[in-house]
Amino acid sequence: MIHFPILRTRRLTVQLKELSIGESIAIAAMPSHLEEAVTTAFLLKAVESAKGIENPADWTVQERMMVVCHYLAAVSEDGPDFAVGVGRYSDYLDGSIDKVLDQAIELGEIEGDDWLLQDLTGAMAESIERIHGEIESVSGRLHWLLGCMSAQLIRKGEETPAPSDGEGNYDEFLINRMRTVSSFPESSFAALMSSYMNGRESLHHLFKIELSSDGMVALPKGGAASNLPPARFPVRSCVSRLAKDLGRESNESSI
Repeated sequence: MIHFPILRTRRLTVQLKELSIGESIAIAAMPSHLEEAVTTAFLLKAVESAKGIENPADWTVQERMMVVCHYLAAVSEDGPDFAVGVGRYSDYLDGSIDKVLDQAIELGEIEGDDWLLQDLTGAMAESIERIHGEIESVSGRLHWLLGCMSAQLIRKGEETPAPSDGEGNYDEFLINRMRTVSSFPESSFAALMSSYMNGRESLHHLFKIELSSDGMVALPKGGAASNLPPARFPVRSCVSRLAKDLGRESNESSI
């Protein structure tokens, strides 16, 4: 059995446990393009206890990324500072910015509305992932950009559905919000996007995340690592080859 040290951040105290072989096979069998959904499924099985915020869907994307990496650090053959392409885990994790604001930050007035910016949670990211293809002519990185802006930007005093509502209420809200944002006049959209990008700098913690055509990536933290490419920490990296092979054999035998 693998031992996992307790992981502590300013908001969370998490104790992980090793997945069973059945859980590992089930995780490996999930669709590869639904990384955020896979992450939530993995965390629900791998987290033995969590203090601070219990539901992994309510953790920020960065917190979820760190917990996945904490598991990966314990199971990787090359040790806690495991290889990430030509770099190392430590080239991307920045513990010096372990700070999460509990409230949305004010961006000020933009085109007549007072806007706030909140952290991107796992539930928000799952919804953005789930509704990919729902907005005509919008896909890839543009989908993720519009989705994140629509989820994270709220008008002062505005009431929105809880992201944890998931499929249905929140998905419908986000689709309508993305359509609204994408219909803004170009100058208005440019002003809102500029404030969004600048505001994100104040919300960075643990990892500096960026958007790609497939979702979230982590940028190198700077210094000697500045020239490294963006990195992903897919949950399937936590699953053993044995579990993947057994899952493949099970699928083939059922055909």
